[in-house]
Amino acid sequence: MQNPDLSITDLDEHAQSTALTDFVHFYIAHYRKNDLEILSQYKVDYVMNDVNQYLYANQSFSPEQLAAGVLQYKHSSFIEILKTIGLSFTDNGALKDNTWEGWYTQQYAKVQQGI
Repeated sequence: MQNPDLSITDLDEHAQSTALTDFVHFYIAHYRKNDLEILSQYKVDYVMNDVNQYLYANQSFSPEQLAAGVLQYKHSSFIEILKTIGLSFTDNGALKDNTWEGWYTQQYAKVQQGI
């Protein structure tokens, strides 16, 4: 039997924590490079603004401190972003059939091709 597609809200607490942690590290890396355009094509600008304000206000934090803080204080914002993007996860919280960087590269290629 094949594993069903799981959304972020279908995951148990541990798997959801794994999924959020992976996404937060991806998000922060792209935030620091001012490279979040692909995410802004989804209707999550209002949520991203909230997250980005936190990241900007705490930019002096180390990457690990920043990730821990944003996971604690903006947890629901990241859930909302992941629900809106709508990608599938495995039951352990990993992206199904991709990585965040792989997904981002695919989305970027589609924009370049005008798809």
